[in-house]
Amino acid sequence: MSFLGNIAAAQSAKAIGKYNASVAYKEAQYERKKAAVKQKVYETVEKPRLLDQQDQQFANFFVNSLRSGAEMREGTTPFLVALKNKQLQSFDVAIADYNSKVAVTDMINQSLLIEARGRGEEFKGKMTANTEYMKAAGSLLTMGSKSQDAGRLVIT
Repeated sequence: MSFLGNIAAAQSAKAIGKYNASVAYKEAQYERKKAAVKQKVYETVEKPRLLDQQDQQFANFFVNSLRSGAEMREGTTPFLVALKNKQLQSFDVAIADYNSKVAVTDMINQSLLIEARGRGEEFKGKMTANTEYMKAAGSLLTMGSKSQDAGRLVIT
């Protein structure tokens, strides 16, 4: 009668594998949603805030330069310093864009890994189920062989 237990174990293994796959898929969906939210927050809140902050800093620099009495003309030190400040600010924005892109890509990759883990769990459940079905078949064949040898039904 162990074949009944093997069949039940096979069904359970498939159900567990399917459940684990669905949990992993939901987790992957959640991770992708988080990535989309992170990207939207960067584009609508963080980057505009950074640009506003940079504009304010440059305005302060410009006013302070003019207060010092230096002229802001092409080729002069204040002009070159202002140009360098703008260059550094542009570089800071590029770094922020890059970091945001890397973070979002990392989250999406993480979601793909979670999804793959879910497919692996489902596959593992199917393989376990197949093993249990083979055990059940082996048990039935053994029972049949023993029954034939004994000349009566032998239940093992």
